[in-house]
Amino acid sequence: MSSKKRLAAVAAAAALAITAACSAGTTGGSGGNSGGGGDSGSGGAAPYLSFAPCCSWGTTWSNNPYNVNGLGIQNDFITLRLAIQNYPSLTDYTPQLASSWDVKGSELTVHLRQGAKWQDGNPVTSKDVYDTALLDGTRGDGFWNDIIGVKATDDSTVVFTLRKGQPVPLAENDILANILPYPSSVYGKFVTPQLEKDVPTYFQEFQKDPDKAGTMPEFKRMGKVFQSLAAEKVDKLIGDGPFQLDNITTKEAKLSKWSGFWGADKIKIGGIDYGDGNTDTIYPQLFSNTIDFSNVYMPPPILKRWTSTPDAHTPLPLAFGFVLGFNNQKYPFTIKEVRQALAYVIPRQQMSEAAYGTAKGAGGTWKEVNTGISPTMEKLYLPQDKINQLNKYPVDTAKATQLLQSKGFTKKGKQWLMPNGKPFTMTFIVNSQTTDIVTSFHSAATALTAFGIKADVDATSGAQQDADQHNGNFDAGMYFIGGNDSLQMYDGMLGTGNNYSSSGTYAGKRGLGFGPKIDVPGIGTEEIATALDAQARNVAPGPKLQELTWDYAQLVNDQVPYIWYATKVYQFPYSTKKFTNWPPTGKNGSSPLWDIIGANMTGGISLALQQGYIVPK
Repeated sequence: MSSKKRLAAVAAAAALAITAACSAGTTGGSGGNSGGGGDSGSGGAAPYLSFAPCCSWGTTWSNNPYNVNGLGIQNDFITLRLAIQNYPSLTDYTPQLASSWDVKGSELTVHLRQGAKWQDGNPVTSKDVYDTALLDGTRGDGFWNDIIGVKATDDSTVVFTLRKGQPVPLAENDILANILPYPSSVYGKFVTPQLEKDVPTYFQEFQKDPDKAGTMPEFKRMGKVFQSLAAEKVDKLIGDGPFQLDNITTKEAKLSKWSGFWGADKIKIGGIDYGDGNTDTIYPQLFSNTIDFSNVYMPPPILKRWTSTPDAHTPLPLAFGFVLGFNNQKYPFTIKEVRQALAYVIPRQQMSEAAYGTAKGAGGTWKEVNTGISPTMEKLYLPQDKINQLNKYPVDTAKATQLLQSKGFTKKGKQWLMPNGKPFTMTFIVNSQTTDIVTSFHSAATALTAFGIKADVDATSGAQQDADQHNGNFDAGMYFIGGNDSLQMYDGMLGTGNNYSSSGTYAGKRGLGFGPKIDVPGIGTEEIATALDAQARNVAPGPKLQELTWDYAQLVNDQVPYIWYATKVYQFPYSTKKFTNWPPTGKNGSSPLWDIIGANMTGGISLALQQGYIVPK
């Protein structure tokens, strides 16, 4: 998961991009052999690794990464970022295009790797990074919230000038882990002297007054540049990474090992046959050894069969959170004790097991303590003795009864009545395509109905579910929390993205409706949505982040604005029938390298290959 954030340019630029979208640079071809079938690629006899993650691209694609149909498969295989974040660390990176970096005063200086080349033979230089940074600004990439300018000081050095007060670790994350430089030979023509002035001028104003920045002529000119940039037809994808794109169809892309890559000698495969199938086509390919590796979700019956298949393995890094959020501005969910009572009734373990089963390696694992953040972040920022102080909310109908009665609720027969005498009922809204969440919510609704709160599930379209939750037209809804920063996780739920939106499509909508003013333990009263936005942008890893994490963990645990009921377990099924020396796993089913793959799949796999892992038998 990227920590890159989109800024005010997004709304206008995205609209322009959709208008300008075209099927640029589409190439045909057979797509090559499947299943590591021994195609020699660019001159060797090494077999190809058959890689089939679900649903990678559609029927229309573009070699232009700024196009709405840009090929995401180029990232890290064909086009490298400056560095790969060693998840879950917020400060540790493995160099890629950048060989090193340092900070002096307000300047982050990036030194590019000597000998790095583009696949057309040209060297990778600071101009490529400089031009990319400016063009990324036209679509609103988040690192521009960290800086006031960028310059190339020589052929291999780029200097980013940080805004006053910008925490260095957060800027490093946004810049090193999220900028993927593109060749100036293709995109540099869009970087005019006018754009070189407009981008920093706009973002310096945006950092002070986003609304005013959106009215500036610089913003309008940037939008026009992005419109032309996104519409540019790119006939050949020119990267700088370990693989090059030979051809692509709607079903398959062939990526051959590129001999000009600086670490080509460590990569032992001939290339990658990158599949574009859906889940139903991937399962039989796995069982027949037609493909070697995937990230496809395996429900309990498929997982059981896979675990009994010869040569089958499944690393299990933890990923994002499945969250049930309450409408905190709709009666009776406005009452803290009501939300606490619901937490005592809703069976989190049962919800998770209903959707994912109980086998090791199932798609989700239930979360016992509602801290509001992932188990991985808890290990980094919440000592166990503090977690032990929090309420686990075990299923306890007696405590739920006591809480409801304390607020004037009564039970008549099998039905709870609100203080106004009306039946207490509720509806869970969910995207009908997320069948695992539909199953989990049905489990919760069944338990509530048995307790006396008649509950049902409204499985609707994703667009309708999203709109209803942002508009505040719901009782309880579905959310996901991801990321690699504890404050960003809290901000994802309680910041302006989902709670009292202040910009974008749902500006002015209450969303989750928690607050807006809340008394936070250890902090005091704050406008929680905007305060968390600012804290997530400005608090670097260290004692302050740990302190705030504990403050918000206490808040979420006590106030229960949402319940993190399960954590997604990423399944990465692979076979050792044709390839050996896969990255190892530990007792928890993961490892530092698999954790990186879980957070950044293509980056982690590329890194594993660069380190000599995944070797043909």
